[in-house]
Amino acid sequence: MATTVEISLNLAANGIGNLFTLNDPIKGVLDNVTYTLAGDQYVDVTPVVREIVVRRGRSRVLEQFTAGVATIVLDNRTRFFDPTYAAGPYYGSIVPRKPVRITRDGQPIFYGSIESWTWDNDLSGDATATVQLVDGYASISQSVVTAGTASGTSPGTRIGNALTDAGWSTELRNLAVGQAILDLDVIAANTNVAQYISKVEKSEQGAFFFSTNNTATFLSRAQMQNPTSGNVTFGTSGVPFFEYQAASLTDELRNSAAVTFTAGTVVAGTATASDQTSVINYGQFDYTLDTLLASNVQAQAVADYLVAQYKDPKYRIDAISVLLEALNQSQINQVLALELADLVTVQVSLPNVNPVGTALTRTQIIDSIAHQMTPDTHQVTFTMSDATFGFVLDDATYGVLDTSRLGF
Repeated sequence: MATTVEISLNLAANGIGNLFTLNDPIKGVLDNVTYTLAGDQYVDVTPVVREIVVRRGRSRVLEQFTAGVATIVLDNRTRFFDPTYAAGPYYGSIVPRKPVRITRDGQPIFYGSIESWTWDNDLSGDATATVQLVDGYASISQSVVTAGTASGTSPGTRIGNALTDAGWSTELRNLAVGQAILDLDVIAANTNVAQYISKVEKSEQGAFFFSTNNTATFLSRAQMQNPTSGNVTFGTSGVPFFEYQAASLTDELRNSAAVTFTAGTVVAGTATASDQTSVINYGQFDYTLDTLLASNVQAQAVADYLVAQYKDPKYRIDAISVLLEALNQSQINQVLALELADLVTVQVSLPNVNPVGTALTRTQIIDSIAHQMTPDTHQVTFTMSDATFGFVLDDATYGVLDTSRLGF
């Protein structure tokens, strides 16, 4: 398995390794330089991994990114991951909240912490331990924002303050400033950090998620309307894939939008926009957005932009899957480096799929990333939405007058 799984365990808890061990006549001698204090250290458990499943992202472009999750199935016939087995090397460390790293070729796939352990024992003698992991959302979701008048009007500052309230490390943050001007709202007592960040994210129309190495990441609406990261091509002239799904659905159709703006603790008003041609053609699809925006002008810009971008159904490449064993190392590196909200190009030109006409080429934004891994295989599936660019000056595709919606 090219993938590596490491769990943070306290080997000293059961006297394993050259680590200081309390009450041990040799390893427990004070002031010695051989058996030093340890605590938790990352331990490579890859040889006993049977399966890994990872999923990070969101369902669709108009939804928000949610907590990333992962599942690891470990061979437990030795009982090393049995918390009741006192002779096991990890005894005392088989508990929730231990950090875990999943990497491949040195690139992170998922960093998180253990949410739960479960054990299955078969009468045949087989035994497994299953580890459920979550990313940083689990930590911030258990904290509250400091009550009182919020400081800072930029979305990035507001999110940073909330992360500080949650005790999230400043070293694990990558926060854009943002374009919106937020109201100096009064935050009520017991306001959840994750829920408050969600409202800030919606106000900006940006994106907040935890990256593969568990860095709290906030992208501004300018970055979302003109994405530049990623730029990997899949298909006939790029990274090969073995399966794809396409769709044209109403789940991304919005032809009537209502966006609120605030003043202190109350909603000060609602900006609305609609497209009657779309309503006649497809029926009415309402979208309501509660924000912390400080003015009607900003709220109206959001409402207008949403209707302009989503008033008509779009044909999209819904998902593609790649098998890393079928790729060369350069292609593997490209796939593993892709992050949520990255830009990709998908080309489809297969005789049994597209026998006539020109090849299908779509520019997409990554909504979710899933990994399915066993000791012999590693499949990566990307679900995507059609890229919604704002007007880009001098761009041959998105800089054409009267075709691309101005960003805001």
